[in-house]
Amino acid sequence: MKKILFTALVLFLFVLSFSSAITDISSAKQLKDLQTVTVKGIVTVEPGPFDVNIIFLQDKTAGINLYYRGGEFKDVKRGDLVEARGYIWTHRNNTELVLESDNPSHYYKILSHNNTLPNPLEIKTSEINDEKYEGLYVKTKGKIVEIDKYDVRKIYIDDGSGKGMVFIRENTGINSSLFKVGINMEVIGVLGQYMSIHELWPRDMNDILVDDVFPPEVKTYALKENSILVQFNELLNPKSVIMNKSVRILKANIKNIEFLRNNTMLKIDLENIPEKSKLVLRALSDKNENKMAMKIIPLDKEKDSYKNRVLFDNNHGQTAGNADWVINGGYSDFADAAKKIGLKVEEIKEDIDKDILQMYKVFIIPEPNKPFKKEEIEAILTFVKNGGSLFIIADHGNSDRNGNGWDSPRIFNTFVEEFGFRFVGDDLEEAPLDHIYEHEITKNIKRIGVWNGSSIKILKDNVKVLIANSENKPYMVVTTYGNGKVVAIGDSSPFDDGTGDSGDLLHNGWQWGDDAQLAINTIKYLVK
Repeated sequence: MKKILFTALVLFLFVLSFSSAITDISSAKQLKDLQTVTVKGIVTVEPGPFDVNIIFLQDKTAGINLYYRGGEFKDVKRGDLVEARGYIWTHRNNTELVLESDNPSHYYKILSHNNTLPNPLEIKTSEINDEKYEGLYVKTKGKIVEIDKYDVRKIYIDDGSGKGMVFIRENTGINSSLFKVGINMEVIGVLGQYMSIHELWPRDMNDILVDDVFPPEVKTYALKENSILVQFNELLNPKSVIMNKSVRILKANIKNIEFLRNNTMLKIDLENIPEKSKLVLRALSDKNENKMAMKIIPLDKEKDSYKNRVLFDNNHGQTAGNADWVINGGYSDFADAAKKIGLKVEEIKEDIDKDILQMYKVFIIPEPNKPFKKEEIEAILTFVKNGGSLFIIADHGNSDRNGNGWDSPRIFNTFVEEFGFRFVGDDLEEAPLDHIYEHEITKNIKRIGVWNGSSIKILKDNVKVLIANSENKPYMVVTTYGNGKVVAIGDSSPFDDGTGDSGDLLHNGWQWGDDAQLAINTIKYLVK
């Protein structure tokens, strides 16, 4: 009996040691989907730039994308030597090593820190399209020959060998507006694939070097109290900003000019703002001394006020998976409805901060799939406390569309308890909902639907329930915080108009019942 047990133990240890043996990445990528493998390599992309559950490893043979389904890579940094175990999977033609958070045999561990990164492999722009380089840390340069007019994140460069795509992914902090057709671009990053398209993915702005031959451009502007806020597409040279010379206001005196957001914004304080005026900008330059020609911006005290401006978040996975909650996609009818009542609607594809938010009266966050940074949460709370209006749109529990372990209820619950409620993360489905309570938001509202949404738990007495289901579980609420207003709803489908990327499974709730009118009523209440 003892001999049998000993033999079984030896066999078990042999199988365990064999199954945990390290496979070089090149060989691992040749395995069939769902085959389990253990690899080891240097981290070339840390968690964060592409998502909290995505990193890239590279050894002497190849590079690979690691995807942690339902979890996140913690404490992993660029240059770490990491061992990881999971299974091979082909996701939209991109080969990945998938780690399942609920699989006890899957793991990652950091073996050492601060290792030297491999030198990026220098390739031609045409070789961006070569599948043999997928997953590798590479470098290339060429002239920008095309920028997709529908998606400025898609940039095509060509060194004469043929064009390849540089794709700017969310969360990288890379400002796409800096890039123009005709300038040279040098890029470092990793190669990936999305469906039939091969792409080069830079990690941050330090991975890109471009000719700077274009002067700064005004992205947007707003009037707030006795100030004019002007956002530029790049940082300004402070020496070029001279009060009442390079920056002038007709019919008004400038008291002070302040630089915000790393010198990409100007706050121009006036003694008073006339009903009608003009902002004159002349010879403002960037850090490379590229100078603007004279630009004259007509100002209307009412029309250009921050009170008439709405900002949609598009930097936290609003297009992940089947989601398409953006103003040129599934929420386009929502955006158009706001414009029809005289509001200026814009979106943000970069980190949120207090300087950006002060240019708007209403901030709308449609179902995020990536968590907010601590600094972003602080900016949101400050925005509302100072009189801003926030519209929070969540979804049902387990609606984690990018597999990073964060669904919208969990993401919002990192800060909404401050307002006096939290999302339960359950799954409501009812159309029409049974209870609609009297409020100006619900005026003339009779039929509202929820198609897989979360209920809301009330934590403070000042939170009022607007809509609830047949079991009286709150579904939409309103409250105040400091000098501002907060409205929250547990489903993104009512405001989805069914448009978006082909292949997305969208639900046209906008045309159902009074869903569209509910959105309009909410916006009117928040800008009031």
